[in-house]
Amino acid sequence: MGAFAARTGSLAAMLVGLGLPLASEAEGFPAIGRVASGFGYYNVDKGYDDTFKLYGTLDAFVNYQDSGHYSGYKLAGGGAWTNKLGLYMRKALGADTVLEVDVEEGFNVNGQAFSQHWKQIGGLRLAVVALRSRDYGKLEFGKTYGMGTPTYADPFLATYGSPYTYLTSPPAGNGAFYLDMRPKHTLAYTTPKFAGFSLGSAVSFGFNDTASSGKTVRGKGVSVQYGNARWILLGSFNDYLSDPWGADNRQTHNYFKSASVFHDFGPVAGSLTWQRQDVGNRATPSMQAWTVGLSAPVGKADVARLALVKRDIEFGDKDAYGMMLGYDHFLRPQWAIYGRLALIANRPGSAISYAGIPLEQVGDDPQNVAIGMYYHF
Repeated sequence: MGAFAARTGSLAAMLVGLGLPLASEAEGFPAIGRVASGFGYYNVDKGYDDTFKLYGTLDAFVNYQDSGHYSGYKLAGGGAWTNKLGLYMRKALGADTVLEVDVEEGFNVNGQAFSQHWKQIGGLRLAVVALRSRDYGKLEFGKTYGMGTPTYADPFLATYGSPYTYLTSPPAGNGAFYLDMRPKHTLAYTTPKFAGFSLGSAVSFGFNDTASSGKTVRGKGVSVQYGNARWILLGSFNDYLSDPWGADNRQTHNYFKSASVFHDFGPVAGSLTWQRQDVGNRATPSMQAWTVGLSAPVGKADVARLALVKRDIEFGDKDAYGMMLGYDHFLRPQWAIYGRLALIANRPGSAISYAGIPLEQVGDDPQNVAIGMYYHF
């Protein structure tokens, strides 16, 4: 599982950091363990000693893409993992308490890798200060993981190259809001595990809304989690205000609901996730999505994955369906070659695409075959 995952002793601490509930101290979900090193020290290394680490990911792929009225080839990054560079620091305050700081920046594999993002905290992927205690849980502030749908609802980790990322995006319309997996200006608290259960809560502040009428409290969320070596159950509810819009700079409530179940069957781990987004503006439809995921270790190091996604929009014939099949062949624990085969089937009123595939007409169906490589350090 690589240097990061090896330090946890199990997947328990890692799953908490990734927006998933605690697992037991027994090994489970081995496919997750094999890809764990890509998440950085803040998510995976749950030690209580002093440490200072630089980490990152390099990912590039070449693909053939076709959307019916368009086809072509592309060389790009982020097909399996977001390209990133991070700095993680941890200071022991006691035998079972630590202060953590993590700053993580994403970048492209082109000549503008760092030109736009170091100007403000809001442009970072992760910027968090945390106080973590074995007995009292974890308190965090910054651009950090909220209470939304977990990353592993998608076996492909909700990356740029995954149809899931786009099929679970907000419905089109005034007042619809995209809830970042890591909302900025967020204060979050997660309890320790009690009898398999853990509770999480978060409040996000609108300190830099573009309009002066923006509310100070941008949103809030709660989650309840249960986990053991074979089962992980998660439910969450979030209420976030949209960006100010319209002549009167109004903000609209967006209600995000989610429920997930993960089960390790032994050779294969499966998951089922339901998500719903209701927008407080009646003219904007609700969005609902169902995701089925399968992942399995292959041989001594490889991982095979499958995701099926169904997107339902309340009106307008804008439903869509997605599928992705993938295989990761590990040359070393932190270095892999990957292949991806994916498509989105749009209804006549839908225009959902992914991985930068152009759509020339509404209803076109983007398809993609990609081969890439990633390396974590």
